[in-house]
Amino acid sequence: MKDLGYRWGSCGKGNRVYFHWKTILLPRHIAEYVVVHELVHLHEPHHTPAFWCRLERAMLDYEQRKGWLARHGIEVEGV
Repeated sequence: MKDLGYRWGSCGKGNRVYFHWKTILLPRHIAEYVVVHELVHLHEPHHTPAFWCRLERAMLDYEQRKGWLARHGIEVEGV
């Protein structure tokens, strides 16, 4: 956990996954999306069609969660 600025999560060198500390303030199902999104980056580093396909296999409703985060994420303590 760290302050990642405008990002909710990051997958870095050495397969390290980081999350913005404000992720704990998100509704549980949205925080789960952030976690799964970053874990998929361990296999697919970029937002290619293969990335989104793998994410969908892991989380069928990811688009709804992603949409919620895009619409309401800014409301979570100013992220």
